[in-house]
Formats: sequence, C-alpha cells, structure tokens
Amino acid sequence: MTTATRPILWRQRPIAKGGIVAGLQGMRNFHSSPIRRIESAAVAGESASSTLASAAAQVDPAVATHAAMQIGDLAKYGLDTYLPTRLAEYALEFMYVTTGLPWWATIVLMVVAVRASMFPLALWSQRHQVAVNQVAPDLKLLTERQKTAAMAGDTVTSMRIMQEVQSFHKKHDTHPGYAAMGNLSNLPYMVFMFFGLKDLAKLPFTGMDTGGLLWFTDLASADPTYILPVLSSLGMIATMELQSRLNAAVPVSKEMRWGMRVAGLSMVFFVSNLPTCVFVFWMANNVFSLGQILLFNSKTFCRLAGIPTIKPIKFARAPESMLSKIDLKALITGKKSKPAPKYVKGRRV
Repeated sequence: MTTATRPILWRQRPIAKGGIVAGLQGMRNFHSSPIRRIESAAVAGESASSTLASAAAQVDPAVATHAAMQIGDLAKYGLDTYLPTRLAEYALEFMYVTTGLPWWATIVLMVVAVRASMFPLALWSQRHQVAVNQVAPDLKLLTERQKTAAMAGDTVTSMRIMQEVQSFHKKHDTHPGYAAMGNLSNLPYMVFMFFGLKDLAKLPFTGMDTGGLLWFTDLASADPTYILPVLSSLGMIATMELQSRLNAAVPVSKEMRWGMRVAGLSMVFFVSNLPTCVFVFWMANNVFSLGQILLFNSKTFCRLAGIPTIKPIKFARAPESMLSKIDLKALITGKKSKPAPKYVKGRRV
C-alpha cells in the first residue's frame, strides 16, 4: 500500500468504527480543507466588494460615472464628428477629468479660459473700432457720394470714389475688417462648442445627466421650465443693447433696436428643445461679453490700455436703416403714417 493512498484509507476508517455518521463527518472535513476555505473566503470577499460598489453607484451615480470616465474615452468610442467639433469635445473631456469639477463648472471654466485667451485680440479690435467710429462722418459722406454716382450711372466717378474710400481707410488705419475681428473670432469657437456639447449630451457615460445644479441638474435634457432659454435670450439682447449704446459713436436707430429685441425673444421658441448644457454655455459667454464691454468703456481701463474714448457723433440727418424704410403702421393698419420731422443744426425743418 503506497503512502499516497494512506490519507484516503485513514479518512475511510471512521466508517468501519463509527458508522455512516462518522464517515459523513470525515467527508465534510475533507471538503472544508484550509485551501478550500481560503478560496471560499476570497470569492465571498469579491462578491461583497462588487455588492458595495453597485450600492455606491446607486447611491451616488455622478461619482461613479466620474470615476469611470477617463481621458481618451471619447476617442475610444469613436465619435462621428468633424475635427473642430471633436477637438472641442476632447478639450471639455480633458478639463472635466483633470479638474474634477461638475459639468456645469467645467463649461463655465472652459468659456473663461477661451475668452481670456482671445482678450488681446479683442483689445486690438477695440482700438480699431474706436478709430472707425471717430471718422464715421467723413466716411459716410464718401459712401453717399459713391452711391449717388452709382445710381446716376456714372461708373467712372463711382470707381474713383471707391479708390478714395480705400485710401481713406489706409490713411487712418480704419479697415472695417480689423474692427470686426474681435467679434468674428468668437464665431468659430461658439459653433464648435455648440455642436460639441450637443454630442456629449447624447452619450450615456459622460455624466451630463447629473452634472448640473439648482433646478437644472440634468444637463443632457431640455429645461422644462423654459427659464434657461429665456435667460439666454435676455442675455443676448442685453449684450447687443450695451454694445450699440456704449461702443458705437453713431447712434443705432430705434427700428434696428426693436428688430434686435424681437429677434432675440423669438429665439426662445426655436432653441427651447436644446440640451441644458448649451444654455449654460451661452449664459456664461453672455456674462463674459457684458463684462468685457463694460471694461472697454471704463475710463480708467481705456487710459491704462491706451484706448481713446468714444465720443458720440451727431448727424444733421440721422442715418437711415433698412427697417426705418418700412412703414410698419401701414402694414398693420393700412394707413400711412406721417413722415418724421427733420432737424438741421437742432432746428426743425
């Protein structure tokens, strides 16, 4: 009889001496050996840890989602977007994972970072905007002469005046494209961020559905209260109003102002179904724009930055806009309204 078989026969001996009960007791001791007890404890520990993890995820899903999301997850799942939009999504992902902030704070921080990086360009554009506003009367006379010559069919005179306008811009360094550069530079960034946030709101693993605050905790769905769409619209109107009143030497016509207000309010009906994260982005951008406009109109800041103060220019005849040529009263009531009185040097004519 070999040594390897002795333990088996030794464990079978109680069956002969003590009967079936002792034999079953020996078999139970065999199956509960120290190695098997360690394996059972390990399995039980893994089961307990998985149970605790699932319970923690149920208690606080935002924490569990944030812990699961890592840099590169968006590239791993292969988002079907254009390169600029994809870059905006990667930037948001990087800032969200590295800072540990909730999504609403991540969006606000992204707006502040991007707009602050473009502030030198906005400052350079503001200097040219002031220069354009101060020479607006002379430029207005040249353009009026050019239009009159073009309507009369005098092509030679019209071309000559156009060359004078170009020489005028070159002399005073008032190219209109320089003044508009500050506002136009924000357009690509706003478009790419808009589509990037819309794509992120569709993904279930980003945690957008729990990344808000107050009444808009779900940033992936629309705001059922319509508060954010209305606030975004009012912010856009306030930005345009303040820009037209403080940053323009030439006063904007009343018709143009009402046109901007109507366009801003009507926007609510077209964008109310967008995800809440888009409105958080718009509101943060509007607040930054309002602060920048107020800063550019601060006398102390303009003196330190070397920006001339904008002086309002009074025309003998107020510039006409396209909306001012439309008789709204005649369109609504069918009756023509009386022509507005004209003033020359403060006197009614």
